[in-house]
Amino acid sequence: MKRLTIAVWVAVTLALVLAACGRFPTSGPIETVGDGGSGERPTGIDVAAQPPSDGASPEAILEGFFAASESPADGYAVARQYLTDQAASSWRPEDGINIYDSSGQSRVITADGSAVVRASLVGRLGSDHVFTAVRDTEYNHNFELTTVDGQWRINNPGEGILMSRQRFQQAFQPVSVYFLSSAGSRLVPQQVFLRQAEFGSSAPDALVRAVIRGPGVWLRPAVLNALPDDVASSGTWVGDDGIARLALSEEIEALSADQRVQAAAQLLFTLSYFESIKGLQINVNNRPLSIPGADDDGIIGFGALSGYNPERPRAPRDLYAIQGSGIVRLPEVAGTAAVALPGPLGAGWDQQPGRLAVSWQGTLVGVVNSDGTNLYRAATIDGEPVEVYHGSALAKPQFDSAGRLWTLDNTADGVVAVQVPQQGTPLLVPIPEIGGGQVLSFRISPDLTRMAVIVQNGQTQQLGLLRLRGSDQGTIDGWRELPLNTAAGQIVAFGDVAFLSSGKMMVLGASERDAQLSVYSFDVDAAQVTSQGPLRDVDVVALTAMPLDGTVAAAVVTSTRLALRYEAQYRWEELLGDVSDAAYPS
Repeated sequence: MKRLTIAVWVAVTLALVLAACGRFPTSGPIETVGDGGSGERPTGIDVAAQPPSDGASPEAILEGFFAASESPADGYAVARQYLTDQAASSWRPEDGINIYDSSGQSRVITADGSAVVRASLVGRLGSDHVFTAVRDTEYNHNFELTTVDGQWRINNPGEGILMSRQRFQQAFQPVSVYFLSSAGSRLVPQQVFLRQAEFGSSAPDALVRAVIRGPGVWLRPAVLNALPDDVASSGTWVGDDGIARLALSEEIEALSADQRVQAAAQLLFTLSYFESIKGLQINVNNRPLSIPGADDDGIIGFGALSGYNPERPRAPRDLYAIQGSGIVRLPEVAGTAAVALPGPLGAGWDQQPGRLAVSWQGTLVGVVNSDGTNLYRAATIDGEPVEVYHGSALAKPQFDSAGRLWTLDNTADGVVAVQVPQQGTPLLVPIPEIGGGQVLSFRISPDLTRMAVIVQNGQTQQLGLLRLRGSDQGTIDGWRELPLNTAAGQIVAFGDVAFLSSGKMMVLGASERDAQLSVYSFDVDAAQVTSQGPLRDVDVVALTAMPLDGTVAAAVVTSTRLALRYEAQYRWEELLGDVSDAAYPS
């Protein structure tokens, strides 16, 4: 979990603003703010937008409009000065931001006022503040410059705002905002992007307002928000004691005792972005709200809300692998030899194991045989496999954070999710949204709200996300492709996928400029994609990772049957030979 002190955050924000001043010709004076503890609602630190200058060229008008679009002050008042009166009255910047890759953009401005921008769109920030990755290589828009009283103005600003990826990264900050699982028992993170101007000393209240605003459109059906829709914040102050004091409207008082605890958990874990915050107090009309577990002053800390902690309990980071015809366990302690599982799975099983899964505490394994037709479960204490499902073409299995064993079956009638509970018969859930595609790999997020899936349709491969809904995750829908845009182009081929945490993922993929499969890490919104290697002389065919907050436990299997463990970016340590598949606990 990314956490900052408030003092450090203000310093970082100021540094980013100063850096922006050095890079853009449209920079202006820096506006500072007062102390949020004064009870005022400061506007943060921002670069003042500059209005169009008299006699500005068409190029300067277009660039000035882009720069001014970064400042939402007074309803984007300065940016509207670059527009004709008609365009200024109809332009709706709040509709969202289209983000383009400036490395391949072109601008063609002609004497008759045509001003066409061509670029590759890589993302969109919606009105819900959620980033959605896109890939549109043929985006073009004519801003239609015209003269008004002898001055060039824009007549067609387009839908929302058009912003380069560089400007977007400087103008916005990603933050995890927490909501509740459909059962109300776990916290579910969603990354949102807030303007740098919303931060500074008002940062805590910006996060509170993000929780109140609710989850994004796509995630909304899979989560709950304990805070009422009509509640409002009139300020958040953090004292030297590390307590965040929230001033909320009377609607919060309508919550039940349990809902107040849930709301406090959402707010406090969202505010834990700042490591100086140790607890919170919710005030209504200057009176502390009564919350079960809070002290006499209405202050509640992390200890009273530990049951909602999204981080899972510590588990051994042992790597399990199919080595030869048996399954072995490689302890996380460096230099320790691999140990075969006891019983038939270690040696002597009449089936050849093909794909492998391990439960969180390493007490159970799930195995799909090499034919891909049968799913088995076994306790690691005795290695005695029990068939729990017979199918057609099964994907690599996984244990979810509730201890259930999953696989996806590519049947003749379409893809079916197979959920095997700890007790009872399997639950079969068809996934018609995948259509006629074949699932190559899948993974379920630790918070049980997202399923990442790699689908093959003919010669095309796609990485996408599905929602898991309901208390038993018995509804699977909301398919959407997740484009991965990198410096080497879009990822167009996929080998495997894994979750590093509820908000971060890894994928084994190859870009349109480099057919070599490599490991990439990214947030679940794919706002930023980072290559992790291995190097070019390694042909990787499988990937596994253990979902841990703050650290990375990942391993790959190569075409030469070597298991390599992640040490750092582009550093992978050779562990075992004769390996056909590997799995970390999930």
